[in-house]
Amino acid sequence: MNRCGRRSVGLTVGALRGCAAAMLVACGCMNLDPFLFKGEEVDAYLFDNYGGETECSDALDLLMPVDMSTVHEISIESGSETIAAVLVSPDTVFDSADTVILYIHGTGPHIDYYWPRTRLLAASGYPVLAIDFRGYGRSTGEPTEAGIYEDGFAALRCLRDRCGDPRVTVYAFSLGSLVGCEIASKDESGRIIALILEAPIGSVETLVQDAVYIDLPGSYVTTYQGKNVEKIKKVIVPLLWLHGTDDGTLALETNGKPVYRNYVGSEGYYAIIEGAGHQTVPSVIGYDRYCACIHDFISGHAAQNPFFSTELK
Repeated sequence: MNRCGRRSVGLTVGALRGCAAAMLVACGCMNLDPFLFKGEEVDAYLFDNYGGETECSDALDLLMPVDMSTVHEISIESGSETIAAVLVSPDTVFDSADTVILYIHGTGPHIDYYWPRTRLLAASGYPVLAIDFRGYGRSTGEPTEAGIYEDGFAALRCLRDRCGDPRVTVYAFSLGSLVGCEIASKDESGRIIALILEAPIGSVETLVQDAVYIDLPGSYVTTYQGKNVEKIKKVIVPLLWLHGTDDGTLALETNGKPVYRNYVGSEGYYAIIEGAGHQTVPSVIGYDRYCACIHDFISGHAAQNPFFSTELK
C-alpha cells in the first residue's frame, strides 16, 4: 500500500560514477551540469490525471480526488524567465498570520511527477505552492545554479506581492535543497519561519567525491557548488531534517548528517527513517504519520512529537 514510484530520478551514485568514468575515458574531461538538473517540458499539467510514473503514487489512493477549484496555476517572473507554479489551496490570497508551504522538488522532470507529494503536504493542513525550476515542466529557460536560486527567490516574492505576504515554511527535497538552503539563509523578508530538508545534499563536491573512484575536485566536473553544509550555518529558523538509512543517491552519513550538525539555530529536529531509500521516506514513515509530522513541526508542536529527535549521535 505504501509504495513510492520506482522511477530513478536524477543521478544515483552508481549512475554518476559510471557517467564520470565513461566521459573521462572518452575525452579526458567532463561536465556533469546537464545531468544534475534535467527537466522535461510539458504542454500542460495533468495532476490527478497524470498517467506517467510519479513518486509516492499510491498516496493518491489514500486521498480524495482533488477539488480542481483548489488548484491554481500561477506564472512567476524570474529574471528573464517565466516559472510555472501550482498553488493548492481554496484561497489565493492569505492573511499575514497564515502559513504556506513552499515546496521545492528534486531533479525529477516536473510538478506532475511530484504531484502525490504535493498533495500529501496539502493534506498536512497547509496551503502548498509548488514550483518548477526553469527548464522544467511549463517553465521557460535552462537550469543553472544561479538561475534556480533566482527561481526560489521569485517564488518568495510571488507569495509576498501577490498572495498577501503569508509566513512561509520551505520544504526542499533532494537537490532541491540547494535552493531551499540558499533562500532560507539569505531571506531578507523575515517571512520564512521554518525549513524542512528531506534527503538534502551536503554539497556538490560531496556528491562528486561519493560517486567517482578517481580523486577529482568537484570543479573539474561541474560548475555547481551547492554548499549546503556552509549555508545552513546562516539558517536560524526552526529546522526539520528527514533522511532514510538506505538512501543510495544522497548518503545519510556524507550529506544529511553534516548539514544537520552545522545548523546553529535553537530548534533543530530530525527523523532518520530506518529502511527508507531516497524517494521512500514518506511511504516508509506511513502517509498518515508523515502528514501528522509535517503538521506538528510547522504548527510548533515538534517537541511533543515522539518521532523526532534533537541530539544527533
